[in-house]
Amino acid sequence: MKKIKLYGFNNLTKNLNFCIYDIWYTNSENEKNKYIKYINNTYNSEKITKILKKICKIINANILNIAQQNYIPYGSSVNILISENKIKKELIDKKKILFHLDKSHICAHTYPESHPQKNICTFRIDIEISTCGIISPLKSLNYILNELKADIIIIDYRIKGFTRTLKGKKIFKDHKIWSIQNFIDKKYKKKYDITDINLYQENIFNTKMILKKINYKNYIFNKKENKNFEKKIIISNIWKEMKEIYYYKNI
Repeated sequence: MKKIKLYGFNNLTKNLNFCIYDIWYTNSENEKNKYIKYINNTYNSEKITKILKKICKIINANILNIAQQNYIPYGSSVNILISENKIKKELIDKKKILFHLDKSHICAHTYPESHPQKNICTFRIDIEISTCGIISPLKSLNYILNELKADIIIIDYRIKGFTRTLKGKKIFKDHKIWSIQNFIDKKYKKKYDITDINLYQENIFNTKMILKKINYKNYIFNKKENKNFEKKIIISNIWKEMKEIYYYKNI
């Protein structure tokens, strides 16, 4: 859509949400402890903050404030307040930061958990990018897919509100989109099976992605070869976990 002269500023709100899952198999208490240690090291608040800072750079957003927290025994969350335009340091006080809370923010939360019977450990990270104005969170899409390699990715995108032209006409969408897939790189489309659920008239878009193939060795901490029947059981349990998450039901 060509640039339109607006009455005031562009106040369309764009929300891009990721629900990203990573599955592991742990066949002993020792391996489960290794899994927890791996999660704490790989997805601690410092590393998540680094990822979110990169997202801010990609979408051309300015960071106003960062809050981060590590939880015991595991899990972390990070929240970043951002602005569309640069703000002089002397103008950034508590009131300014609170004002921008409604304008733009990025946050992430992690949720590690395990299956009590099937030795399956499931790690989930949620990322929410909420922007107002010309900043587009969709620019960060492929970076996130590359940085957080996952078995299942569920993406929601929604454009809320409206902005107004000088003549008073309401604009409910300032860019073309038919599907989130319009913005996904081809290499990820080859790697994942993808399903869309879109409500075009409501500016609501949903895309679900699940790996087409899994490599047995990528899901265990013990890299030693197991017997064929054990490998089949492990793969079967992993696929079952993935399909239950993907289809939102117990199988």
